[in-house]
Order: sequence, then C-alpha cells, then structure tokens
Amino acid sequence: MENPANETGPLTVIVTWRVRKGREAAFEAWHHEVTEAALAFPGHMGVNVIRTSKAGQEFVVIFRFDTYEHLRAWQDSDVHRALMKKSEPLRKKEPAHRLESGLEFWFTQPGPASPPRWKMALVTILGVWPASLLLSWLLNPLSETLPAVLKAFLMACGLVVLLTWVIMPLLVKILGRWL
Repeated sequence: MENPANETGPLTVIVTWRVRKGREAAFEAWHHEVTEAALAFPGHMGVNVIRTSKAGQEFVVIFRFDTYEHLRAWQDSDVHRALMKKSEPLRKKEPAHRLESGLEFWFTQPGPASPPRWKMALVTILGVWPASLLLSWLLNPLSETLPAVLKAFLMACGLVVLLTWVIMPLLVKILGRWL
C-alpha cells in the first residue's frame, strides 16, 4: 500500500469486505480476533466496522494508525499475514483497500454515491460547533496570557484532533443511515 503524498501523520485504512453468504458470524468472530491482534501493535488508534448491505454480506472496516511506519509494521507482520490467510474461506473475493489521511474519509461511502455536499457540511457543522464551544471555554483562561496567534493555533489543533478521532466517527455512526 502506497503512502499517500508521503504522509507521516495519522492514516486511515478503509477495507471493504464481501463475505460469503452464511459466513457473516464467522467473519465477525474473525474480525474481533484481528482487532485484538492489531491493538497489540504500536501506533494502532482504533477500528470501526460498518455493515453496509441489507443482506449483511458487505462490511467496511476502518482502522487507523498514527504513522505510516506503524501501519506497514502491522501489515507486514506474520500475525497479519496469518489472519489474512485465515479469512480466505470467509470472503467472496479479495477485499478492496483504500488509504486516506485527513477528515474526508468519514464521508466516503462504499458504492457509487457519496452523501450530498450539503449533508457533509451539516454534519461537519454539527461536529465543529460543540467542539469549538468546548475548546473556547477551555482556552478562555489562557486568553490574557497567550498571543492570539498561539490561541488560534491551539484551537485549530484541538478541533482537528477532536473531529478526526472523536466527533466525526461518532456522528457518522449515529447519522450513517441518513448520510
């Protein structure tokens, strides 16, 4: 998997699995095993699993690592290779992988259509608004001691961190059907 634009920060891998009919429960058990194994690797930042088809045979697995090097260490490990081999009887075909950085991956849907831009904007506003209120309140005591530029920088860093790892995953999970 290529490193997108030589990113060094957090990366998200989106894997779409097509599971054989009748093998869904086995896939879920296998995926829990993969998640437990991945958590033992440095830099692993969490996993989300979304069932995308009504029949329950398509799963989108979203996992994050803090650096490309840590992601590669997991993907090149013997543990990962053995678990991928174990998944062969469960899947219809080789899973599709996509590597992303930034916030845009939360709105990328499998299949032909992404949500309309107005929905993406509305969900982003729903995420930014409470986060900015919280961060303003937290940074307010520093307003007299910090230069405005530094306060704005801390606000931007806090927003990106909260949106990327806390708020957007939660909102997309809650509003997934609507999106």
